[in-house]
Amino acid sequence: MTSTKAGTASPSSASPGSDPIGSVRRVALAAGCALALACDLLVSSPSAAAEGEEVTLYPSPWASAAAEARELADRVLRRESGDLWLDGARQRVLGRQIKRVLATIRRHVPEMAEISARPQYVPGTLILELKGALLDTVAARWGREASSAVPPTGHAAFDALNARLGLSAVQPFPTLDSVVLTLDERVNVEAAMPVFGKIEGVLSVEPDYLLGDGSDIEAIPTPRSWLVVFRKAWGDCPAGCISQELSFFEVAGERLTRYEPAQARAMAPFAELLALRGWR
Repeated sequence: MTSTKAGTASPSSASPGSDPIGSVRRVALAAGCALALACDLLVSSPSAAAEGEEVTLYPSPWASAAAEARELADRVLRRESGDLWLDGARQRVLGRQIKRVLATIRRHVPEMAEISARPQYVPGTLILELKGALLDTVAARWGREASSAVPPTGHAAFDALNARLGLSAVQPFPTLDSVVLTLDERVNVEAAMPVFGKIEGVLSVEPDYLLGDGSDIEAIPTPRSWLVVFRKAWGDCPAGCISQELSFFEVAGERLTRYEPAQARAMAPFAELLALRGWR
């Protein structure tokens, strides 16, 4: 374990889980959704990311430190609460703290700047596989093409939940009996999944996972500090990454501590976080 005060030189440097839609169905859906996301990344501008400026929620996930901090703040919020909506005020507080924490680590251990938080899925987006009467009415009302004009389906429970969660666009995949819903980005999609799953005619629900794997960051708050894991991953990452190197840090105010991997793995908060992400 090594510690350093901020301002001095450091002495050292979701898994997707089950696949309810099925692998073939999932790849087809993910490919279409990933193409749309790629277009968004190409047109995103980092110009609003300057210190103190507001940035658009979820531009390119890699466009700014603020966007990266929001991604990590949202993960904390999802672990803390099963509410359908992420707490915007707490998100901003956590985001500011995480931004400072990551800056402290990267200032003293510059190679950590090569690793950024990697979103696991597209915020505010769910993929539903439908059946029966709901599938028929969605096909009749929403057609076969992507649309931001989304009329009610006539299915009371389905329409009410969509309205509650700010449904703004749909992308039907009729050959797969599926539809992609674009909801408000503040929706906690992990909490929304079981609510959609209870609606008659919804066969399965999952987030719009990003393809492949890669380097990533996880951060959790404790009463007096932040614990942070940087994961450097490489080797065939489109298929899941063959190799990884984990770096463990604690930031408490002005003090930065780096833990040896064996020591960190024996600490309950780090061990729980690694188990949650499946990082060995």
